[in-house]
Amino acid sequence: MGMTIAVYRINPETGERTQLREKHTVKPLAVIETDSRLPPCSCPRCVGGIIRLRATLTEVNRRSRGEL
Repeated sequence: MGMTIAVYRINPETGERTQLREKHTVKPLAVIETDSRLPPCSCPRCVGGIIRLRATLTEVNRRSRGEL
């Protein structure tokens, strides 16, 4: 059993319904995902932030060990 969705606009004065998007049916997944975590972000801003964080942590660790 799938899910069907359509988008309508309702005129508040007349109650007339105007269809904005055609009906679309989505088939259910064959295997239900049990993991609710979101995938890691791969945008340049986040990826660049992770690289900077790793570089900063590496530098801090080297300083704490007296390597710099």
